[in-house]
Amino acid sequence: MKSALILLPLLAIAVRAGEPSPPPPTLSPPVSESPGWEFTLGIYAPLMGLEGDVGVAGLSAAVDIPFEDILDNLDAGASLAFEGRYGKWSLTGDFIWLKLSDSFHPIFNTRLNFRQEQISGSLALGYALFDNECTTLDLLAGGALTHIDVDLELLTPNLPVTVRRASGSRTWIDPFIGLRLRHQISDRWNLWLRGEYGGFGVSSNEYWQAIAGISYRIGDRTSLALAYRIVAVDYDRRNFQYDTEMSGPNLGLVFRF
Repeated sequence: MKSALILLPLLAIAVRAGEPSPPPPTLSPPVSESPGWEFTLGIYAPLMGLEGDVGVAGLSAAVDIPFEDILDNLDAGASLAFEGRYGKWSLTGDFIWLKLSDSFHPIFNTRLNFRQEQISGSLALGYALFDNECTTLDLLAGGALTHIDVDLELLTPNLPVTVRRASGSRTWIDPFIGLRLRHQISDRWNLWLRGEYGGFGVSSNEYWQAIAGISYRIGDRTSLALAYRIVAVDYDRRNFQYDTEMSGPNLGLVFRF
């Protein structure tokens, strides 16, 4: 009886040894996920002053609308900025619409009434020269469109009273190249810098733009942004002169989706 009790476990072990062993588990290679497209949209209030020389049909004026007076001289304005990003490549665009008006006294006992409507837009293709978790440096190349509609009225009140008026509009496109640096300071704070230079005599003699901004994340996909922008244009063709520098802060909201 004891022999049978000893032989039964040995027999079970032998039967199991004769059975084929299960195949080893297979490991599937990790599936590489594409980063996909990332989009941002910024809506800004452009509180930007204007300084420079404007001339239309032989009538010219030195315009000076400083930032501290912009609320008195800004009739309307809006600004948008857009970016679509896929890996190292990006497509950025922006749009500015401004209506300004003011009165000056260029020389003693004269008055110049100035009105301007400006539409500016740019589109640029970017490629990341450097990219890590916190910092991205993009090389940019694109074009900037400018549309200017100007009305000038010069009044000389001395007898006899004389009034000279001139109006004109121009639209042109300037090629440009540039760099953009973005840096994530913390989970909520981000900093960006952007510089462009162009014109090259294609339309304007010179075109350049510089932007420095900072943003604070107030939600999962929403940030409050403050930027300071300078846009300079030197255009002088067909009896139309526009050699100005527009600068000032831009306050807005940035949405990510």
